[in-house]
Amino acid sequence: MTKLSYSGLKYGENDVEIALLVDVQNDWIEITHTKEVSHVMNKSTGEYIIVNRNTLKFEVVS
Repeated sequence: MTKLSYSGLKYGENDVEIALLVDVQNDWIEITHTKEVSHVMNKSTGEYIIVNRNTLKFEVVS
């Protein structure tokens, strides 16, 4: 099972980092960008994060 962690600084905050875990084998995800924000949504669970665009990062966690 491969999981990805998307994270970044919460939109409108300077020091609050938020993260979202996605199972790439079982979850549908959607990533959108505007000038200011990146929006990552796990469509399978309904969870999402909105972060400052230039802070979005991801890593493989398993």
